[in-house]
Amino acid sequence: MKQAKLFLMLLISIAASSCVFFGKDEPLDPSKFTCYIAINKGDTAWLAIDTSDRKIKGLFTMSYGGKKKYQGEIKGDIKNDTLNANYDFKVNKVDKWYRNPVSFLKKDNKLIMGVGEIVMVWGSGVFKEGVPVDYDKGRFVFERTVCKH
Repeated sequence: MKQAKLFLMLLISIAASSCVFFGKDEPLDPSKFTCYIAINKGDTAWLAIDTSDRKIKGLFTMSYGGKKKYQGEIKGDIKNDTLNANYDFKVNKVDKWYRNPVSFLKKDNKLIMGVGEIVMVWGSGVFKEGVPVDYDKGRFVFERTVCKH
């Protein structure tokens, strides 16, 4: 298991080092990133965020069984122990952008990705008002890792 985890971390670091650190709208400063990785069975997620102020921005990648890859950037806010952001992403590098909300709860030096009901508003996904995000159902629990630039 440790070898598989190390291999996945190596693949993610190679992918991260080949990325151009420019967001969809503005450049990102990788020297300010804090990086996280989550592995759930055959699925992995990698998060590199700049939390140097109350606004967050960064890069977020999810890979499901190596077949479907979501890759893009997040921008949002930190409120107490919760990071709420919009996730602008492409699926399998197809040149079409999508947007969904994401929410992470910081607990015990980890980030737990929440699950919420998403509705479409003006072509973008948003969490449904009045329905709380459930962090107990989250598949990805992110642990801090070394950033590879």
